[in-house]
Amino acid sequence: MRKRVLGVTGVVVGLFVAVYLARGAEPSGQGELPKADAEGWISLFNGKDLSGWEGDPKLWKVENGYISAKAAKVNGNTFLIFKHPFSNFVLRAECMIIEAGKFPNSGIQYRSKVVDPQKWVVHGYQADAGKGFWGDLYDEGGVRKTLFKASKEATAAVKLDGWNQYEITAEGTHLKQVLNGVVAGEFDDKDPEHRAMSGVIALQYHAPGENFEVRFREVKIKVLK
Repeated sequence: MRKRVLGVTGVVVGLFVAVYLARGAEPSGQGELPKADAEGWISLFNGKDLSGWEGDPKLWKVENGYISAKAAKVNGNTFLIFKHPFSNFVLRAECMIIEAGKFPNSGIQYRSKVVDPQKWVVHGYQADAGKGFWGDLYDEGGVRKTLFKASKEATAAVKLDGWNQYEITAEGTHLKQVLNGVVAGEFDDKDPEHRAMSGVIALQYHAPGENFEVRFREVKIKVLK
């Protein structure tokens, strides 16, 4: 009987460890999403605090109704992560970069994987943001790098000193990025080894920092069935 109890205990402990390790690569504290409005849009940012998000508390803050990040230095790309995975959706967000330093760059991650929860690092699809990169689809942390460069029309529509609206659609293997109402590019990811069909949404602050600022507001999503 004693051997049987120990065997069952070992199985339970093993399952607990397996679940714990599996969840270690995911954001913690996933809860229910806010209710959708009449058109199906779910607000991911309430304009007041970072409820639902995880990131470096020394870097990310809310002021004047938008999310802000600014640092003298960061040792690696770091992210503000929304604690809920999504598969098929339309995502909208407005962003702005106050340029300074060597590489003022940011982006919106989607269908991404948390690879280092302690340092808030994610890998996956990124709608890029920054001079020379606005509108691009980039494989953050992946081997494929730039998946498409933004169209000239979308690049011309960028407001370097103002707010820019991204609209990102992910439906099956098809990805589409629209910048300020202009199609930046579309991509059908036919690579089963590297593509992602679901994952988290996250906002990037790019190393080395050097006092550039990124701002985000009006972050909302419409889930597609």
